[in-house]
Amino acid sequence: MSHTAVVIAISYSLAVAICSVIVVAVWRSTRRRGKGIEVETVERREQLWFVAVLAVLAALLFGTIFSTPYGKSAGRNAQVVRVTAVQFAWSIDPPTVQAGRQVVFYLTSTDVNHGFGVYDPKGVLQLQAQVIPGKTVEVVHTFKRPGTYTVLCLEFCGVYHHLMQTTIEVKA
Repeated sequence: MSHTAVVIAISYSLAVAICSVIVVAVWRSTRRRGKGIEVETVERREQLWFVAVLAVLAALLFGTIFSTPYGKSAGRNAQVVRVTAVQFAWSIDPPTVQAGRQVVFYLTSTDVNHGFGVYDPKGVLQLQAQVIPGKTVEVVHTFKRPGTYTVLCLEFCGVYHHLMQTTIEVKA
């Protein structure tokens, strides 16, 4: 399991636990019998809950924001791969890259929207991006292990969508 997945799992587990405690506390506070509660007490409780929710949201944000894969730019030594999607095929130039070096994919489509999905030899999704006609989408990725990676279309693009696949060879 990746470091990012562990951070996200722990963050969301903590959020669920804290929210559960908050829900139980609120529920119990509404079940009290007896004298009425003063307005000032209710206002203080509402402010406390508001601050608690903001603190939980801020903790989740800061716990996960630094591990998002977005906004990466390629270094000087990056490999460039141009990918063109056309119903119902991928054109990948060059179809071979080196492991351990950044790859900049320039993705475009000649016809309709496509979903560019790259799967490792074990069938695990490594990266994905929307490919839009008339636009060039830039995606940076580093393949860690050599092997034959499968490229599939992840967005239904027509009757032969299921045939839209090819491979990228990653050399050591």
